[in-house]
Amino acid sequence: MTDSSIFLGSGASMTLVPEVDFYFKAVGTTTATIQIEATNAVQFQLVKDMYVGCTIDWYDGGAFAQYRSTHTVTGNDHDTFNITPSLAAATASADAFVLRAYGAPCPAPSSTNVAAGKTRLHADNWLGLIETASFPNIEVEMKQLNLSLGGSRNFTHQYKGIETASGGNLALVCNQVTWLYYALGKCTSLTVDGGVSTSEHPTDYHTGDSAHSLYFHGTGATSHTDEGPFIYRANSVGGGVGLSNTAAHIVPPLLFTVDSVVGDLDSITYPVVATGEFINYTFAETNSSHLPSFALEYSLTKDVTNNLLSTNTADANEDINFVRIARGNRVNTLTLTANENEEMKMTMDLNTRAVTKIPKELASPSTGYESRGGQTDNRTLFNFTAQPTHLEPFFFSDGTMSVFGQQFLKITNFTLTINNNLQDKRFLGVGSKSIKDGIPAQRTYEIAFTALVTDDKLFNELLNQVEDDGDGNDGSQDYESLLALSFSKDSGETFAISFRDYFLSANTWTVPDDKGAITVEATVMPRTLHSCTTKTHWVLQG
Repeated sequence: MTDSSIFLGSGASMTLVPEVDFYFKAVGTTTATIQIEATNAVQFQLVKDMYVGCTIDWYDGGAFAQYRSTHTVTGNDHDTFNITPSLAAATASADAFVLRAYGAPCPAPSSTNVAAGKTRLHADNWLGLIETASFPNIEVEMKQLNLSLGGSRNFTHQYKGIETASGGNLALVCNQVTWLYYALGKCTSLTVDGGVSTSEHPTDYHTGDSAHSLYFHGTGATSHTDEGPFIYRANSVGGGVGLSNTAAHIVPPLLFTVDSVVGDLDSITYPVVATGEFINYTFAETNSSHLPSFALEYSLTKDVTNNLLSTNTADANEDINFVRIARGNRVNTLTLTANENEEMKMTMDLNTRAVTKIPKELASPSTGYESRGGQTDNRTLFNFTAQPTHLEPFFFSDGTMSVFGQQFLKITNFTLTINNNLQDKRFLGVGSKSIKDGIPAQRTYEIAFTALVTDDKLFNELLNQVEDDGDGNDGSQDYESLLALSFSKDSGETFAISFRDYFLSANTWTVPDDKGAITVEATVMPRTLHSCTTKTHWVLQG
């Protein structure tokens, strides 16, 4: 029976789905398909056709010892990928594969098992202190033709052309700034202040102890991947075939070469509120064609407590839980703003690869798609915390700004803009007219601020013909004149970003009618990021 009640905003949720490289072995199959081996397929049931357009790399042997080839996914069911071009030979049971992150939302352990499980994405991740959010929408190109046929003044034929996802935007109040990772491209280091157990490790590549839900590359780790996954979750929701009630599946599965010894992964008891132990990240620029991405799950549910399960079939419209997935979101423009008497805020304009609807036909073995990773209580979403010091945003009054070798204490507002100038591209062989790529082009930085005038320093810098390289122009390389912004909270959380190689490109001096303070509106154009660090409670998976 159709539920004719109306979808309300009270049942609308937008959550984050990490997009990280997904490592798996395959069953020996054909050259045109790749089937996930049973250990992973038991838990990670794939959403049908969710990964169209994604890339899979093939490695010969079980430990990623020898790269063979790269393939594009043209379709998938719950455990098998259809690919193009075909493999050069049928896969062996020991062969290893990597489903690359871009446009590939990380699947999550199903609720029970293959025979009766509910399909999920890793979508139980809180977005943070969102002020406003715009989910990407699909624009469909309409084609109308006359076909050189008379008899009517109407068009003779029409059809739908390319589909383009656009318009995604997130506006947040900054209680944490790890979103900068998606704008800059790399996380070059990750350390944890405390709450680390060097004696608790995952059981194997697939299984972790449910009592220790987080793992990271500890002091004995063989490698750190700049683009994730950074922290692994042992998802204890669902158990599953072959897993005891005290164990949980590692999400995402561990990489065999980087994490060749599971003992290199230490567990994190986190967050530790009483002692103020935090995670320290260092972000840096990437100069390749790759930028990290993430997916957004947007679900419209008539009853969050009871109706997270999509019930549509081939014959019926979804009337309980309508879910769309915006995948392959890359940050095109990030704007960080702090105005006097306000919190620090962040706005991100997104470039989206595709928007995918959960398919009507949810065939066996799945019993339906479950949104929000099955979490009905907002307080159980991952990274959500009721700790006031964690929820408290960075405030304008807690920040400092240094430029041209001196700290400006009379700044009344500033705006930092990072622009990746992503360019839309489409390629042969993808198998879908709705899939595009966002390719990074010229990266630019701009910092605009307003300050009360205390001297003529800024006017002189406008006329300076030599850019400030950050070392005071004395050759000392002590970087005493970096353009630096830093913020802190009473909890001990911090954020700092600095630039070098910059010019003052414009400034405007006011003539106040009220005889009040003289202000100058200035714009600085840096070329190079010097450093970006944050100490935070936020767990960044990749």
